[in-house]
Amino acid sequence: MQDDNAVSVATFDKYAVNYAEKYFALRDYDAYYALVAATLPAGPCKFLDLACGPGNAAAYIREHRPQTEILCVDASLQMLAEVKRRLDPVELLAADCRDLGAIQVRFDAAAFCFGLSYFDDADAAKVLSQLHQVLLPGSSMLLATVAGDPGLSGAQVNAAGDKVFNFYRQQAEIEQMLANAGFQVTQAATLHSPATASVRSNDVLVLCERQ
Repeated sequence: MQDDNAVSVATFDKYAVNYAEKYFALRDYDAYYALVAATLPAGPCKFLDLACGPGNAAAYIREHRPQTEILCVDASLQMLAEVKRRLDPVELLAADCRDLGAIQVRFDAAAFCFGLSYFDDADAAKVLSQLHQVLLPGSSMLLATVAGDPGLSGAQVNAAGDKVFNFYRQQAEIEQMLANAGFQVTQAATLHSPATASVRSNDVLVLCERQ
């Protein structure tokens, strides 16, 4: 049976350099990175950037909370190479978000930005459950994801035939998924997607607390 997420990861591997050049310098989400950064305890602490892409959230934390230990996790080796190019030294882990068993430490806060959009409902529930397990009780997590009509979910195919599988959800459904995984929403906002986005959509950003 085809793993749609693995197909998407292979496409991100192929276009990692282009993706990083297109999105790494974006400042659209800095105010939301600031919200999760503000929840970190004073002094040394641990931050997880899950499905990190080129490392946008990690870069913000590195700049504004330099004492923080950061772990960047992504299934795409080429995306992790882009993180290393921009943020070295930072700890990197190649892992499927659905299985974070290799992570033995627990984190004071996390960002999971736009990874949820590439998992169907069953796999999304697994990812959020894994996140719950690696976060300390009372810690914060910033979730950013693309919202939209679930009926539009499916494969997007470029001119070269490369596929990315996108799964759209409404904000209420996203918040319910978080609640089911043991997170309490503390703040939520909706933004228009960046001007550089391939498809115009709305982004839902949710700050939540691990119960």
